[in-house]
Formats: sequence, structure tokens, C-alpha cells
Amino acid sequence: MRSVRAVNRLRKPELGPGDLVAIPLPSGLFGLMWIITASAEYGFHLLVMDGFWAARPTAEDVRRAQPARSERQLPPGYDDVWKGWFDGRVPDDFMVVARRAPSAKAKAYIENARGTMIFGTAAAVRDEMHRRWRWKHDRAAIEAELAAAHARREQAAADRRAAMTLPGMLRERIFASWSDRWPPRVVREARRIFRDATKELIALERGGTSRARAKVLRRITTELNALDDRTGCIESVERDEIVARVEELARLVGLTNANEKLTGHRDW
Repeated sequence: MRSVRAVNRLRKPELGPGDLVAIPLPSGLFGLMWIITASAEYGFHLLVMDGFWAARPTAEDVRRAQPARSERQLPPGYDDVWKGWFDGRVPDDFMVVARRAPSAKAKAYIENARGTMIFGTAAAVRDEMHRRWRWKHDRAAIEAELAAAHARREQAAADRRAAMTLPGMLRERIFASWSDRWPPRVVREARRIFRDATKELIALERGGTSRARAKVLRRITTELNALDDRTGCIESVERDEIVARVEELARLVGLTNANEKLTGHRDW
């Protein structure tokens, strides 16, 4: 068996095509992945192997292991295997336990990008394997955890809505997650658009008309259309955050975005 510890000092690749890698899970069990391609430029493509083992998989375990199948109905053109991609460093406790040259069929799975799970990191492969095991063997506990987390989010959102004011919204550092996907100048511009609009709405609290407030709120979408035209920065996550924030501002000034009357001219 070959540890990856000795090669973790290298940037990448730490693993090579054909390596079968045992992955210790938080449950005390082991999962297994099969590296199909590996390169410094493109990272690692893998197939997750079916099964969980109480100890590090033996040579016989590995010999018999087959790619894990999907647990849901897949659309046409999607391979019925659990395949993925990750990049970067491999944790020290991952262990190469065998090597099997990738078959033509395995390579074809990877060449078909549809259905590939983008893990991002090797650690995320471990986390997802553990979640898969828990859904099979610890479903009641994981459902209870998810329900409790949902309840906490709902309560936090309710508390925020109850205390929400325009000056408070002006102080919020919005779109923090955008920084993982878009350049700082893009995030700054999106924040500037909302900051200027919020300041105008505060100024309109005394004596402003509903028509004037609606004009300010509609201008947010107009300006974001232009930003998206220049940068392509508004995808589904960004869209949902933007519309939700416009609706929060609208509620505070006595308006509504029903039928997207304030955001319906969006291009995203």
C-alpha cells in the first residue's frame, strides 16, 4: 500500500491514473475511489466505487469493487455511475491500496461530462461519501439534523425581518458569497447599486411618493442588467439574492414585487 504523504509536498498531481484510493470516513468505515485521469492542469477525474468497508479494503475487496451506481433516475445521456472531479492537495490519510488501469469504458464515463459531480477538493469527496453512507444507514438522524438546521434558519430570518429597517439594510455587507465567483470590482458595483438605492429610499421616507419609491427600486434591476451585460455575473444564485433583496426593500417602503412589477424587466 502506498501513502500519499510522501508526495503531498508536490503541487499536483499527487495521484496517478489507475490508483485505487481508500478514504477513511468519520463513521470509522472506508470508502474507495478510482482515479481515471490526473494532470497538473486539469486535476483529477474519478469514479466512486460501490461499498463501504469496516477496515482498509484488501486486495480482494479492491479486485471485486465496481463503480457505484446512481441512486436516482437520470436523464438520457447521463451515465449510471457516480463520477466526479477534484483538484489540489490530497489528505495525508488517503491511501493508495491498488492500481487498476482505467478501462475504455471508465474513460468513456469521464469523457462524457454530463453528471460529473464537481467536488472541488479531495476532502469534499470524503464528505460526500460520508453523507451517502448516512443517508443509507442513519437517515432518521440526518433528517432530524436537517430539520433543526432549517428551523434555525427560518427563525433567524424571522428575527431579521422583524428588526429590519432601511438604515440597517444600508449597513449590511451584502453578496458576500459572490466574492468566490466574481472579481472584487463586480461585487463592489453590485453593492454600490443597492447602497445608492437604499440611500434614496431613506431620503424619500419623508414626503416621497409611492411612484418615486417604485422608480428607485426598478432602477436597481436596470443597472444590474447593464452590469450583467458587461460581466455575465448574474446566474441563478445571484438572481435569487437580488430579487429577494429588492422585495425586502419594497416591503419596508410599503410596496410589493407581486408579478415582478419591480424586477420583471430583468435580463437574467
